[in-house]
Amino acid sequence: MASGCAVLAAPGVEGAASLAGTAGTTATGYISTQSSRELNAANVELIRAQAQSQKAQAEELRIKREELEDERAATVGILREMALTREDLTLADLAIWVQAGGDPDYAMHYALQDPAGTTAKKE
Repeated sequence: MASGCAVLAAPGVEGAASLAGTAGTTATGYISTQSSRELNAANVELIRAQAQSQKAQAEELRIKREELEDERAATVGILREMALTREDLTLADLAIWVQAGGDPDYAMHYALQDPAGTTAKKE
């Protein structure tokens, strides 16, 4: 009869093993789902951080562009005044070049060189 008990016990053991397998699969699925949620949340945070960084970079570029345009306008005014004062058509042309997008720093460096070195009109 001992063997009969073992046979009768086998279906219960199989049921318990089946439940354990199901519980293991469910636990694995839960962990996998939880990991996916955590990964998605991390990705959302990364995207938000990147968006903030891009927004800051865009603002910095806007400020630099405005400063360059201010510098350009001031340089054009100075070059025009210098062209009139020195009666130097090269400086007037340089002012036009800066206004059209030329480098204001280069233009001012050129304008501030020794006037004898420029093509200024001489009396």
